[in-house]
Amino acid sequence: MVNLLTGADIRSRNRELLQRLEKISYQEILSTIPRECFEKNTLRGMLAVLLHLGILATSYTLWTYAPVWLAPLFWVWVGTVLWGNFVLAHDCGHRSFSPFNGLNDCIGHTLLLPTLYPFHSWRIMHNRHHTWTNHQEKDNSWRTITPEKYLAMSVFDRFWYRNAHSYAWWFASEIHLFLYHYDKAKFRPQEWSEARFSIAMVLGFGAIFFPALVYYTGFWGLVNYWLMPWLVFHFWLSTFTMIHHNHPDVPYYHPEDWTPVKAQLFGTVDCSYPWWVELVAYNIGIHVPHHLTTAIPYYNLPKAQAALKTRWPDFIHEARFRWSYVQKIVSTCHLCDREGYHVPVSTIAHQHVKS
Repeated sequence: MVNLLTGADIRSRNRELLQRLEKISYQEILSTIPRECFEKNTLRGMLAVLLHLGILATSYTLWTYAPVWLAPLFWVWVGTVLWGNFVLAHDCGHRSFSPFNGLNDCIGHTLLLPTLYPFHSWRIMHNRHHTWTNHQEKDNSWRTITPEKYLAMSVFDRFWYRNAHSYAWWFASEIHLFLYHYDKAKFRPQEWSEARFSIAMVLGFGAIFFPALVYYTGFWGLVNYWLMPWLVFHFWLSTFTMIHHNHPDVPYYHPEDWTPVKAQLFGTVDCSYPWWVELVAYNIGIHVPHHLTTAIPYYNLPKAQAALKTRWPDFIHEARFRWSYVQKIVSTCHLCDREGYHVPVSTIAHQHVKS
């Protein structure tokens, strides 16, 4: 396993590893994963969805009888369960939930409605991230840019970028949701009809759900039962996404250096989380095999991960979720230097910034 602790020789070691990757084909890596890992079990997926929705319904039922002072506990738990909604819909978006795309779309839309994510809009955008993982020009998720591009930004854009990549990272996914997934200009003409359908579904849901929630529970009910869990959901969405692709040891590649093998095998981080998060996170922290191929259902990711770690141990990045680990990322992973490695914004603070 790659040592995630930085040191004076880490770049030299990484150069050697990346040179070795130049000689390895994508197909050679994929052939490491057992064929049974690609088998989709629709029944197993549906049972997981039903169990998950049962957890969500039970949590809300208990909440209605709980004292008010327990509200923050429920916010954290229900927001985490909503993150599980997203992860199961994530399999639907990659068509690894079921071989029946109509079912994938139905389950995906249903699970994402409470989060306000238009299913097809998200699916299209997310697949672009998979296509161009850790590409400095084309990745649309947590991409870090060069100091020159940062200095060329407007004051407002620099403010947004700097905070989204530092201690306000948990708001990044909320901004990304509304900037990317509802904007017609972000989609190709052939993609827009599906995106528009999903947007209409979310708007229709919101037009019914939010007035009804306020009517029956009041404004506090809107905050208590939806807004606060939704913010916790976005905390996990931002955190998982950031950790999967940001670490001082993991570069964002310049266009001339980028290759799919480097990006998907060496540019992605597996991360383990507390048991109560893992309970409803459905193996999304096992991210390297998922990035190598999105065709693996979530329940087969551990077996695929074990096979990859056995055959390619030098190239696998692993981590454990801790606040100190998150702090290291948000305090250093802001910009990319000439080799693509992360540097903090403070490294260019002495330069004159033109507004």
